[in-house]
Amino acid sequence: MRSRSILLFCFGLFSLAACSSTSSQASGQPGSAEEVQAPLPTIGLGSNPGQISGGADVRAIEPDAVESIVMIGDSITVGSTEALEEQFELLGFDTVTIVAQNNKRTAVSLRDNTSGSEIAAFIAQEVERPETQLWVVALGTNDISQYNDVEQMEAAVNEVLDPIPDNAPLIWINTYFDSRPQDTAEVNEAIERAIRARGNATVGRWSDVAPADGVLRRDGVHPGDDGAVIFASLVTTTVANFLQ
Repeated sequence: MRSRSILLFCFGLFSLAACSSTSSQASGQPGSAEEVQAPLPTIGLGSNPGQISGGADVRAIEPDAVESIVMIGDSITVGSTEALEEQFELLGFDTVTIVAQNNKRTAVSLRDNTSGSEIAAFIAQEVERPETQLWVVALGTNDISQYNDVEQMEAAVNEVLDPIPDNAPLIWINTYFDSRPQDTAEVNEAIERAIRARGNATVGRWSDVAPADGVLRRDGVHPGDDGAVIFASLVTTTVANFLQ
């Protein structure tokens, strides 16, 4: 494939603008988490970027069938953009669009910070051949402690999924918040439920790799320099698993 292009955008309510800030926030009331049953297939931890592993049960997609990737994320994606650029290049995609902004919520717009659901709806309208675009969503961290239960969070996740065509392949990267394990588990369960119900989709489990030593900064949420590379590796390895 030809060399890819990568764009980092912040979406306003009615416009696009360049963005480069690096923080994220989440607050709210703690809730209770339920055990996730029959988890979706996940990546083989420790795989190199682009290496296919652990994806035998994931619906395989021919690599040549995917012409572009769009990724929607928050500050974790913002801070990992350089590593994502490098690792998506290793996968050889011509066109990768990264839409990321600090504090971005899944289904709630905050002033000029458009929700992931509105961004998904905007992008989906512009796609002529949905089956050729792979979606990567890395949202949910700023929704931790913001909902009363798993069902409310699952509804928020579905607001992002609803405008995305069913025949478009999709990956959702889950969340990790060190000091809020119970509320984080609720968000991640909601993601698992929604992705399982959708089909043609899988979960990349940031929650499995983020707790390792040296991955996160002292806030227990954002990756450090090495962690940004690990986050990007999680994303690109999950993509590679899909493209069998």
